Amino acid sequence: MQESQDQATDEYARALGDAQTRLAQKEAELRKAAENHASEAEQLRCRVEQESRDTHQVEANAPAGAAGPAGEEREQEKAQNQELQTKQEKLLAQRDDASSQLQEVNRANSRLLEQLTERGQEKDKLQQELEATRKTADKRKAMLDELAIDVAQEKSRHKEELSDAWLQHEKEGLGGGRAYEKELRGLHEDKNRTEEEIRSQLHDEKARTGSWRAYSRRHPT
Repeated sequence: MQESQDQATDEYARALGDAQTRLAQKEAELRKAAENHASEAEQLRCRVEQESRDTHQVEANAPAGAAGPAGEEREQEKAQNQELQTKQEKLLAQRDDASSQLQEVNRANSRLLEQLTERGQEKDKLQQELEATRKTADKRKAMLDELAIDVAQEKSRHKEELSDAWLQHEKEGLGGGRAYEKELRGLHEDKNRTEEEIRSQLHDEKARTGSWRAYSRRHPT
């Protein structure tokens, strides 16, 4: 049973380590992606602001009613600004999505750690219960062994008493036959009752031990 408990503990530790490693890798990837998106979005924001300032500067310096190449240049700048604005919004959306995924990974990590902690607590509780049951079974076995020794000694004493009674009645002659038979039956009845009690206790203990072993097989931890 100890070997199966050690194996289960090793498997539990490996599963916990693998899960934490995978979650840490995923968290690092998402965090890096979020940082990259944020950096790109910041760069685009700076470009948009710079283009906007340049456009305003051109418009401020252009004569009223000016047309031709200067007007076309302003239109191109506006188009570029719009494109940059669109890219910025897209990158910001990607950053928000990466942040949401990162939060979900963190929540999943917390749930997994909570489940593994609960499993470890249940495993410890089960091991304590099995250990208590084993100690109880060992104690009962020791008591039965001691009782078996007492029975063996009692049987030996009965034999000696029977032998002494036989010799005594041999000396007294046939007149004491009935008393001898009565005493002999009493000794046999005492012996039979004692043996029956021992068999009953052994049967009960085997049943309890069998139930405990079956429970251990169903819950190898």
